[in-house]
Amino acid sequence: MKKFYVVGNPVTHSLSPKLFKYIFNFYKINAEYNLFNARSIKEFEDFINDNDGIHGFNITLPFKKLAFSNLKSIDTSIINTKSVNCIDVRNGFLKGYNTDKYGFINMIEKININFNDYDILLLGNGGSASTVIDVLLTYCNSDIYIWGRNNYKVEQFISNLSECNRNRISRYSNNLKSKTIVINCISYNISKRDTKTILSYLPINNINYFIDINYFDTMLTKELKKQHIKVQLGTDMFIYQAIKTFDIWFENKYADDSLYDRLKEV
Repeated sequence: MKKFYVVGNPVTHSLSPKLFKYIFNFYKINAEYNLFNARSIKEFEDFINDNDGIHGFNITLPFKKLAFSNLKSIDTSIINTKSVNCIDVRNGFLKGYNTDKYGFINMIEKININFNDYDILLLGNGGSASTVIDVLLTYCNSDIYIWGRNNYKVEQFISNLSECNRNRISRYSNNLKSKTIVINCISYNISKRDTKTILSYLPINNINYFIDINYFDTMLTKELKKQHIKVQLGTDMFIYQAIKTFDIWFENKYADDSLYDRLKEV
């Protein structure tokens, strides 16, 4: 039996086991998918490196950047971001991928909005934000603003981008007055206090669309819906990145154009 895990902290909320259980049952694959809550950096690194009998990992917050330094090989999908959410294990050899990028691209294509018509405000400055930035820099010509709870970390995040990309990206300073798309890359477990802080910074009257890469409502999205702002949750991103992960782990053996529709129904 092949074994796979999603690794992060926290992970108890993850729907990935349900999704992959459906996939394995549908294709009659002898495999299982479980959760591992890593309580420290050492526990995370020990778990993915002591991988006897394990065939793959999904990596979630807060370890997407850390995973990069534990790899033996990388796919081109993580060259720009060094953010890893999928690891393929072959004979103990770890190869890293970023399937979030594939998921985000497919999600925004389904939304069918011309991003060039808007300024973009990105919430967060972690591994997921790196992936979203990487897509946006090639997908549109809009000005991009970054908001984070720590201004120093936001500045560091921007300074780590290439010089040509930094020209289009700046730290958000509560001054957007044009039409805006907000993309939330902060984890789902935003506290009530942080929700109020974020709401106080958002240009509410200018938000035309709020995209949340989390795939279920948070306190933040619920509050925005009360103010009649159009919210797009990250369900499609979640599904597409899972499909890409499945293709990587099983070398496209089960490639199926109808899988998205079945998973969306599930």
